[in-house]
Amino acid sequence: MKVRLQTLAIYGLMTLISWFPRGLSGAIGSFIGYLNLKLDTRASKVTRTNIDLCFPELSNDERAQLVIESLENTGKNVMETPAAWMGSFDRISQWITRVENNELFEQAYAQGDGVIVILPHLGSWELFNVYYAMNPIGEMAGLYQPPDKLWLQSIMEEIRGRFGNELVPTTRKGITRLYRCLDAGGLVTILPDQVPETGDFVPFFGEPALTDRLISRLQRKTGARIVCCFLKRLPANNGFAVCFREPVADVYAADSLVAMAGVNKSVEACVREIPAQYQWEYKRFRERPSGKLRIYNYEGNSWTHH
Repeated sequence: MKVRLQTLAIYGLMTLISWFPRGLSGAIGSFIGYLNLKLDTRASKVTRTNIDLCFPELSNDERAQLVIESLENTGKNVMETPAAWMGSFDRISQWITRVENNELFEQAYAQGDGVIVILPHLGSWELFNVYYAMNPIGEMAGLYQPPDKLWLQSIMEEIRGRFGNELVPTTRKGITRLYRCLDAGGLVTILPDQVPETGDFVPFFGEPALTDRLISRLQRKTGARIVCCFLKRLPANNGFAVCFREPVADVYAADSLVAMAGVNKSVEACVREIPAQYQWEYKRFRERPSGKLRIYNYEGNSWTHH
């Protein structure tokens, strides 16, 4: 009963937010970012840590400005996501006002071996489902990690697949479904920059990051093409641009570690285009190789002991 009430309450709140005009959502999101900065929340601390770690070439003032812009964009993303999940298709599809390099996507799909879309947490990535519903060219399956909270599981299952994207969990059965989708020449979307339960440490912005082996395994077994995509928030409330990018050649390497490093290099190249719109508050370097200092323990750093 408690879980049901939580589900209804959160669903109702998200529905309300989804009706907000995008300008209002953006203003509230910017204010959320400002509060995170002024209150020096955990999100603010992690954002600052990641930006300091990944952009040593920038001056202190430049990194500080990037932290501010990142927190504002994160706040906007929080406020826009309910609309991306629950808003009417006719309304939300109008948010997408530009597409860059769509020919890369179409050419990859035309080869018939399936397409793996690398979709990092950059810009408003949740809108990719909307874009694909605007331009359906075949079946699509997306991988997601079911949330721990029961009340959120039912919401996620109901709303994240509304625009035709079949969501499959990070289980053996779910992974099998991805292989079958690619074997049939379909499309698979994967968020490549989450910390997996198992994987290998390969560089990301020059730092060792625990990285999933799934993309390289899917590609080697199916021969699928790989395309990077992110959805860039445009200035002056002018909507979003769907941006397709060619991955670095290493993503097709036979050596698994080289291919995984290629995935991270491809994500890094996308992030460097619009670094203020990346999800820097995520603890991407939470897992560390043996002997490396843990970087998010703000009460006092400790060493790993693998």
